[in-house]
Amino acid sequence: MARIAKAAVLDRIGGEFEVKEYEVPEPAPGTFILRTEMAGVCGTDAHMYYGHLAGVPYPIVLGHEFCGILDRLGEGVTHDLRDEPVQEGDRVIMLPGVACGRCYFCAVARTPNRCTNSRVYGFALDDEFPLAGGFSQYVYARFPGTGFIKTDLPARVAVLTEPINIAVHGVNRGRVYAGDTVVIQGSGAIGLATLIIARYSGAARTIVTGGPARRLELARELGADVTIDIGEVRDADERVRLVLEATPGRRGADIVFECAGVPAALPEGLRMVRDSGRFVEMGHFTDMGPVEINPHWHLMQKNLDLYAVWGGGVPYFLQAVALMERREYPYEKLVDPIIGLGRIKEAVEAIIKGGWRMDGQEVIKIAVDPWKEE
Repeated sequence: MARIAKAAVLDRIGGEFEVKEYEVPEPAPGTFILRTEMAGVCGTDAHMYYGHLAGVPYPIVLGHEFCGILDRLGEGVTHDLRDEPVQEGDRVIMLPGVACGRCYFCAVARTPNRCTNSRVYGFALDDEFPLAGGFSQYVYARFPGTGFIKTDLPARVAVLTEPINIAVHGVNRGRVYAGDTVVIQGSGAIGLATLIIARYSGAARTIVTGGPARRLELARELGADVTIDIGEVRDADERVRLVLEATPGRRGADIVFECAGVPAALPEGLRMVRDSGRFVEMGHFTDMGPVEINPHWHLMQKNLDLYAVWGGGVPYFLQAVALMERREYPYEKLVDPIIGLGRIKEAVEAIIKGGWRMDGQEVIKIAVDPWKEE
C-alpha cells in the first residue's frame, strides 16, 4: 500500500502555502527517503516567498535546513560523509546542495558551492518528485551523491547545522585569529551562529548589534561581551561610536561580519572596522537592493580586506557538526517556536515584516515540525 506524505506548497510569489498530499516513492539506487523531523525557516525562505531571489520556480516546496530519520535506503547508500555506516532508523543531517564534481568550479576552482550544475533541495519542485524540500513530512533525496551526516544530536539542535555551516564558512574565510575583536551585525540565526564560531576560533572580544531584546539576551548568554540594540540606538553614527569605544584604542574591530541582510548595515559596518582589518558580507544571499558607499573613505583609506560568503559546503558541515556535538553551547535555545505546516506563511511574514514576533512573542529561529497538528 502506498504511503502518503503532506507537504506545504507555495503556489506563487506572495501566495499561499497549500498543504498537499503526495505518494512517497521507493528510492532508486544511490538515493534515499528521509522522514523529516524538523526544518528551519530561513530568512532566505522568507525572501523567496516575497520574490527576492531570481530564478526560483513556483510552485515550490521550500525548506533547505532540515534533519530527519533515514526511512528507506536505495541500493548503494551505505555510509555517511564521515564514512560511518548507516542504516534505516538513523538520524541524519542532510546537506541541501549536491555539486556535480565536474564543472570548472568543482574541478578547477575547488569552490563547489559555486557549482554551475548544482541541485538544491528546498529551491524547486519537480512535478515527478514533489517531495523536494524540508517543509514536507518526507524528502526524496533523489540526486545521487546527496550528502548526509549521522548524528546523535537531538533534532532541535541538528536542525541548526545548515546556518552554523554558513557561520563556519564565513569565519574561516574572514580568518578570525586568537585575540581578535569581532563585530557581528545581526542577531538572527546566522549572526548568533557566527558569534559561536568566532569564539571557537579565538575571538577575545565580541560585539553584537541587532535586536530584538530577546535575541540580544541570548547573544550575551552565548558569550557576547557587548550588545547594542538597534531598536534603542536608532542613530547609525551613535552605534558606530559605541562600537569604536568598545574596541582597543578605539581603532575599530579586527573583523566585522555583516549578517543582518539589510543594505544600510554594509556602510555602517565598514565604519566599524579598524585600519587594515577585514569585512565579511554574509547577509545578502537574496537581492535586497543597492547601497551607497564611498570607495575612497570606506575601502581604500582603510586598506581593507573584503570577503563575500555564498552558501556552505561539505567541509563546513563537517566542522559544524563536530563542534555542535561537543554541546558546549545551549543550541536548543536558538530554536523557538516550533510550528506545523499550516503556519509557515505566518512565519515568513514574521521574519520580513512582523518584527520577528509570532503569537505576541519575540521569536529566535522558527522551525517546522511537519508532523505537528496545527
